[in-house]
Order: sequence, then C-alpha cells, then structure tokens
Amino acid sequence: MAYADPQSVTITGFNGGSAISLPRTEDERFRSVYTSADGLTRLTISHQPQGKIGSTDYRVRSMIRLDETVVSTDPLNSARSVSQTASVYLVVDKPAFGFTQTNLKDMVSALLTLLSASTYAATLKLVGGEH
Repeated sequence: MAYADPQSVTITGFNGGSAISLPRTEDERFRSVYTSADGLTRLTISHQPQGKIGSTDYRVRSMIRLDETVVSTDPLNSARSVSQTASVYLVVDKPAFGFTQTNLKDMVSALLTLLSASTYAATLKLVGGEH
C-alpha cells in the first residue's frame, strides 16, 4: 500500500512554519520521492531487500528521509551564495522473522520519544556532536 499523494511536512523555521506540500515526483518498485514545488524539500521512502527470500539472513531495510536545501552566504566569501542540504532519516532494519510490525513500531516510538523528550534535549546533544 502506497503513502498518500501528496505528503506534507511542517518544519519550524522553514516556509513560515506552515505545512509544506510534497507531491510524489518519483515512483519506483521499492522507492518513492515526494518533492516540494520549489524543490527545496524532499521526502524519500524506500525499502531495500537483502539476502535470499525464505532464508534466515533475509531482511528488509526501510528508510524514511527528509532533505532540506537552503541557499546561504558562503562564510569564506560573503559575495557568494551556496546551496546547502541537510538530511534527517530513520532506518528500520527488519530481519526475516522474530519481530512483528508492532515490535518494530514500538522500537521506533521509543527512539522518537527519547529524541523528543525534555524539549528535544537528546536531539540537541546528537546534532551538537555528543555521544
């Protein structure tokens, strides 16, 4: 089952904090890409099967990725503008057996809860380079 078209994201600090509409711009067997009209915001959803189906080493790596592009002044040459892209993504590596969709959903929920707790303290530490 496919994701709805279009998708929508709201990134505080971009687009005036309003929702950004992302129509599907690419649709392949295991991958879809949703891109804003200005091309600055991009959402990629993909699935990468690995190993032989039916074997114990078979797994599917699923990813959801958000890219945002900005044009900013080059700190080394203020007369020059440079395009810069930042990406945030989540990967779920699902083995052939042993985990249900609910188990994996609960793991994603736990990670998102950790990253968003206490006004995103763990996220600020992550992007600040702490480990």
